[in-house]
Amino acid sequence: MENSPSTHVFSLTQIRKSVEKLGSSAENYGDPTLIRFLVARSNDPDKAAKMFVQWQKWKAEFVPLGFVPDSEVPDELQAKKIFLQGLSKDGHPEVASVDLEFLFGK
Repeated sequence: MENSPSTHVFSLTQIRKSVEKLGSSAENYGDPTLIRFLVARSNDPDKAAKMFVQWQKWKAEFVPLGFVPDSEVPDELQAKKIFLQGLSKDGHPEVASVDLEFLFGK
């Protein structure tokens, strides 16, 4: 598939339509999120839409608040394994994780 701006616009339109056909909505998600799913599925809008809807279902089940509250990860925060970095421009919490074994070995 061609890699031009018009192709991206067409693919984004198609994935949104495919998501709706699957009984869901991409209304609250921006283009960068949908592009990630398109890239993961080789720019196939139908496959990307299916993956996106499956991800939405997973997220609704495992992250029902839309974020992981501090109260669910107190040990990781205390041990400084993860750090809350603030909020993204869309208001989503940003978290950084540190794997010291990866950095320094065992």
